[in-house]
Amino acid sequence: MRAMLPRLSTPLIVQPNAGLPELDDQGKTVFRLGPDAFARQCRVFAELGAKFLGGCCGTTPAHIAALRSVVGDLPWARPEPTDRTPLVLTCRSLSVGLGAGNPLAVIGERINPTGKKVLAEELVRGEHAEALRLAQEQISHGAAILDVNVGAAMVDEKAVLPALALALSARFELPLALDTSDPIAMENALWTQPGSPLVNSISGEPGRMELLGPLCKKFGAPFILLPLEGRKLPYTAAERIAVIERLLAQADALGIPRRLIMVDALVLTVSSKPEAARHCLDTIRHCREVLGLATTMGLSNVSFGLPARELLNSTFLAMGMACGLSSCIANPASQRLRETLSSGEVLLALDPQAGRYIEGYAQWTPVQPGSRGGGTSLKSLASTGDAVQDKLKELSSAVIVGDKTAVLSIIEERLLVAAEEPEKLGAIANELVNKDLIPGILEVGEKYERKEYFLPQLLRSAEAMQAGFARLEPLLLASGRAEKKTPVVMATVEGDIHDIGKNIVCLMLKNHGFEVFDLGKDVPAAKIVDEAERVGAKVIGLSALMTTTMVRMADTVRLVHERGLDMKVMIGGSVVTEAFATSIKADGFSRDAVAAVKLAAELSGRHSGR
Repeated sequence: MRAMLPRLSTPLIVQPNAGLPELDDQGKTVFRLGPDAFARQCRVFAELGAKFLGGCCGTTPAHIAALRSVVGDLPWARPEPTDRTPLVLTCRSLSVGLGAGNPLAVIGERINPTGKKVLAEELVRGEHAEALRLAQEQISHGAAILDVNVGAAMVDEKAVLPALALALSARFELPLALDTSDPIAMENALWTQPGSPLVNSISGEPGRMELLGPLCKKFGAPFILLPLEGRKLPYTAAERIAVIERLLAQADALGIPRRLIMVDALVLTVSSKPEAARHCLDTIRHCREVLGLATTMGLSNVSFGLPARELLNSTFLAMGMACGLSSCIANPASQRLRETLSSGEVLLALDPQAGRYIEGYAQWTPVQPGSRGGGTSLKSLASTGDAVQDKLKELSSAVIVGDKTAVLSIIEERLLVAAEEPEKLGAIANELVNKDLIPGILEVGEKYERKEYFLPQLLRSAEAMQAGFARLEPLLLASGRAEKKTPVVMATVEGDIHDIGKNIVCLMLKNHGFEVFDLGKDVPAAKIVDEAERVGAKVIGLSALMTTTMVRMADTVRLVHERGLDMKVMIGGSVVTEAFATSIKADGFSRDAVAAVKLAAELSGRHSGR
């Protein structure tokens, strides 16, 4: 009762046996606790706050009468939720509290067909062996909740999600997080659960709160509130908090109790948004200190495009815990993540007497220096810096190191030489583009493929290249030396508002001589194909980040074929696979921006340089 009452806003009924059962000399089961002793021992339940008291095995009308005489004069008041009331998930035989002083819970992310061929194929056939294996693996590594996502091509979520959720609940005693954008699949899955699972998620998409909010209230199912509305991805903490407060107002108007709500802090990658982690941490802190809400986040998003991702992920986890993070969606098999989590619980007084930490790490030994990974000394960094400064005298080297200022400065110096002979400016501009800028950006692409460069360096070099070309392009046009550009239409598909990856591809395509028509995000297929026809595009590039939206790529492919258009469709995004591209009859698939440039060149029948 002491554990349950702080987690309840509904009355609690307590019905104990009249003691433990015993066998008498005749082999008959008896309960030896008499009415008066039973009543005295039950009084403590009333004093703790139970609303109803009764008797179970071994009790008689005399036990109930004695109980009535002992507790009948005690007042009762409904327990009031407090700021320390956690959000609670339940299953058959346990509950998991989130927030309000509970340990951070890891939501296992592995039951997701993205990038898992065996799982995706089994889900299409309605089989569960691989999903059950992934569940067992995550539980063994300490997952407290299992996220369940079945979104993949040719998977009927309305049937597959509830079937898998039922199979998981029958096998494992762990709450589930049901992850789908299909409201019918969600309701079907909720009916299978012997408890209150987590609904992932409710966003500010028009009508979604009105549709799913009452459903969560009906089932008593907590849900993740995702601070997204419209086509704009909120970047700053202030923007996210404003969206959160608007969605909370909607929930309040629908009578949805806040004890069912936890917030996704919305992690963006620091490789393209340097302040993203700080805004995420500020959002977590606000949710805990001002709104009193539990929080979660997709942990690994923060490190996308960077090396040694576990280092960033685990450090970000520790920072999130210090700000009050309640849970994270991650791979519990990560040893570094588990070490950080256990250490953080001790330091934040969430592990009484460091019990769990001692149990898990009493025999822990540190990794020996040099046994995993490798570092770069300050001396080597300094010498590298000197070499870079020497090479900045060359335009291609300035592009390679991504120094926009140096690129523009060198170009101006070279143009100044011909200031007295304007007729030569076009020729010099053409030489700078073809002998310096293009070789530089091609070298960057090769470094990226060799994993010598990562996303931040790629972006920095691409922006430096773009700045240089923007300075030279008017001179090329004036001299008639500008090459005809190949038109490409780019878009993030309908229903998806993620565009970081698509924007990077657009930048790289521009640097390689393509004329890019960027339609933005959440774009319907008809609009994409109409624009491609208007500009005479050779290639359409489609992006999607979520399994629930990548299926819309097929709409564009289908429409291109229906209209009989002579253009190719290439697709990409973190959830997209080559097998999916084949299944929807797309003309190609690329994993990153560098590969996308090569694919666009191949599909349009031109080389990848200018």
